[in-house]
Amino acid sequence: MLVPPDPSPRPADEISGASPAAAADGTTSDGAASAVSLTPPPPTPPTPAASGTEAATPRRRRRFWPIVLTVVVVAFVIGAATVPLPYYLYRPGSVRDTEPLIAVDGAEVYASDGTISYTTVSLRQATLFGLASGWIDDDVDVVPRDEVLGGRDADENRTLNMQMMDTSKQVATQVALERLGHPVDVSITGETVVEVIPDMPADGVLEPGDTITAVDGEPLDDPDDLTRLLGDEAPGDEVTVTVQSPESAAERDVELALAADPDDPERAIMGVRPSPRGVDFDFPFDVVIDTGDVGGPSAGLAFTLAIIDDLTPGDLTGGAKVAVTGTIAGDGSVGPVGGTGQKAAAVRAGDYDAFLVPSADYQAALGRAGDVEVVAVDTLAEALAALADLGGNADDLPAVGDPDPAG
Repeated sequence: MLVPPDPSPRPADEISGASPAAAADGTTSDGAASAVSLTPPPPTPPTPAASGTEAATPRRRRRFWPIVLTVVVVAFVIGAATVPLPYYLYRPGSVRDTEPLIAVDGAEVYASDGTISYTTVSLRQATLFGLASGWIDDDVDVVPRDEVLGGRDADENRTLNMQMMDTSKQVATQVALERLGHPVDVSITGETVVEVIPDMPADGVLEPGDTITAVDGEPLDDPDDLTRLLGDEAPGDEVTVTVQSPESAAERDVELALAADPDDPERAIMGVRPSPRGVDFDFPFDVVIDTGDVGGPSAGLAFTLAIIDDLTPGDLTGGAKVAVTGTIAGDGSVGPVGGTGQKAAAVRAGDYDAFLVPSADYQAALGRAGDVEVVAVDTLAEALAALADLGGNADDLPAVGDPDPAG
């Protein structure tokens, strides 16, 4: 009886009658060549775990990293643009005509063709992007925070600058009216320290914001008292200085050995830049100067010249556009200011004819003023002479101390 072959199929790679060794080289056990199937084995179907987790993980990672990178870049940009750093940026500010700001009540005012303008700087705390702009732009200076604030916070610094502007306007009015022959009575309650000069006697003893109320027991109640009292001393002499701090009305006495002024070795100094506190002026008529929210004392000389121009016929500038910076003291002396380079850049952009600056700031202004004529002055008299050289009528003003012929 014939038995039918086993219907169950052999694996595709199985060779009938062949030993494992024969299968390896494609021969049968009797030496005859055997045909070997070359059909590749079917792929093993993926397991659910491989298709559901392992294959998806790389794709998920590839999508995740761009999101992380984007978040990091956005956070960096926001931080670089908004997070304040311990530096400030001095940028060119504005140049403002003084004539629209001055109002006089009780005296005649005269129009003029020229302009006398005061200058400002833009002062902002730096961010990382701001620092980059300061390093790139020659008209922007980067200054450490401590040099700007002098131990004060931003609000205290703002308050101090507004006080100095108010005092500056009053002193400018005083000096202008006295130059035109009008008597002005002035009293103060002390001298507030605006700046302490490094390596001078006051360094480490006095701080910006302290007010000197007396020297050797003599009260400071006149703007000239501090200069007068120190004028009686010599370098090396010791003086007793009575001081009030901004936080308390209590007074304390400190001993200072005076140093020689680097510019005048025979003159004794403490090493501070003061500003009168509690100044009270008795003017013969009202002069109001509206400066808005601008602070600081650097417009003093500009206001002095502008008031003189308003109260006298003719044109103090000869029709020229003149920008001015510099503090003004009760004796008519002109003091240095900050940010002169930035102010010169603003004057240059405004196409002015001349820029009057304190002698100490001359080089800083000259380097950034372009074609604008820069003139160094140290007193009101020198400023008036400079305007006369531009074609103004300063030579027609009354002699110092003479009554104003126009008033």
